[in-house]
Amino acid sequence: MMEFQPFVIGIFHVGLMALFLLLGKAIRVRFKILQFLLLPSAVVGGLVAMAVSPYSLGGIFDYPEFIVSIYDNFGEISIFLLNFVFAGMFLGRDIPRFSKSIKEAGPQILLGQILSWGQILVPSLIIIFILNRFYDLHAAFATLVAIGFDGGATVAVGYTSTFTELGWYPEGVQLAIASGVVGVLGGCILGVSVINWLVRRGHTKKTEDPNELSEEIRRGILPPSKFKNAGELTMVPQSIEPLAFHFSLFGLAMLSGWGIVTLLASLPGGLGTFFGFAPEFPFAMISGMLIQIIFNKVGLGHLIDRGMAERLSGLGLEFCILAVFGSLNVPLILESSIPLGVIVISGIVWSLASALYVAPRIMPDYWAERMLVDYGQSMGNVPVGMMLLRVVDPQFETPALESFSYKHSFHAPVFFSILAFLPIVAHMWGVEVIAILSLAVIILCFVLAKIFGYWGQDRSPVMDEL
Repeated sequence: MMEFQPFVIGIFHVGLMALFLLLGKAIRVRFKILQFLLLPSAVVGGLVAMAVSPYSLGGIFDYPEFIVSIYDNFGEISIFLLNFVFAGMFLGRDIPRFSKSIKEAGPQILLGQILSWGQILVPSLIIIFILNRFYDLHAAFATLVAIGFDGGATVAVGYTSTFTELGWYPEGVQLAIASGVVGVLGGCILGVSVINWLVRRGHTKKTEDPNELSEEIRRGILPPSKFKNAGELTMVPQSIEPLAFHFSLFGLAMLSGWGIVTLLASLPGGLGTFFGFAPEFPFAMISGMLIQIIFNKVGLGHLIDRGMAERLSGLGLEFCILAVFGSLNVPLILESSIPLGVIVISGIVWSLASALYVAPRIMPDYWAERMLVDYGQSMGNVPVGMMLLRVVDPQFETPALESFSYKHSFHAPVFFSILAFLPIVAHMWGVEVIAILSLAVIILCFVLAKIFGYWGQDRSPVMDEL
């Protein structure tokens, strides 16, 4: 093998991912079907990276060893990028009080919890009563749909340390990534179909025809007259580059998250063992939130610009998606394709059916718009939900986006923190425990919807029209 300097190897890693991202963009611009399905360029490029990877074509082509090593490193790169993305989730945001989140977005919080916990309940029941009769499945298998769908393919790699400690690596991570890939594709493809169905029946308020979506949104290229600023400069560049300042906050949040995990894992007894299995990304997210709260408390919150933070998060997310897709080992996934396919299909059915059943009965207004953003988020994380919402509410004129922001401020730190430990709970105490827990949460959500008067809105239930 030819020897390369470390910086040259770094160039190859970045360059290869950049090549796939640009290819994904070019392919999306070229093919109308991809524009219609609203597949992000990073997903398209990631599918290309997966299709031509040594894992997929290694038996056909003789890949140079350094290319194989780059693909082998994609998993580690994606873990770093995932922690980076989560570190900035709340930087630059107004952190609403818990009471305000509940008041402003109560119905959407409950819908989000029903969608997410159902992605644990339904696969768990199928595993307990059906799949365990035919397959010797790891206890954490029941959490794959929630990790891949609600968390997303990128979040799946964050469980590398957890599944390694649980003795289920690389299979567990690879299957979780595969679940996430299906979730993104299903969220986009089924989401577009649902939008067409909703529009034809007049359930959306701001869109009259599914084909009304502008060319710029479909192709993803803004004309010069609509160029937008990426963010605001809150620092004098001669003192410190504003982007570097925000990047440093991301790094501080990641370091703090690692410190929290390490400290918890050092606790004596079973508690330390329990936290020793935990991934780092939820703690990076919580650390980022705490940094924003501290800046707000000392009167410096305005120095953290959300636009800058979003651009950095977006950069990390694009390359994280590419790295995750590139790290996908298709032959390994095919070994468990039948049980994985069964629980993934059950997750899709639950997400779509429960969204269409619950949303029209629980939302105060604009139920279709509110449902779509939550459905998209539950299938492929926030970007998919935002894309679906923008189709039916191009100018964000409905309250769906604002309520979703309040909802996600509650949902992300609560559910992702709990989800980080569910594979550990399943491993230690069995699938039955997480099934009972998820069922209890879902029942509680319906009870709360009734108590707070959310349930039973005065409109024709959409399921009656099916």
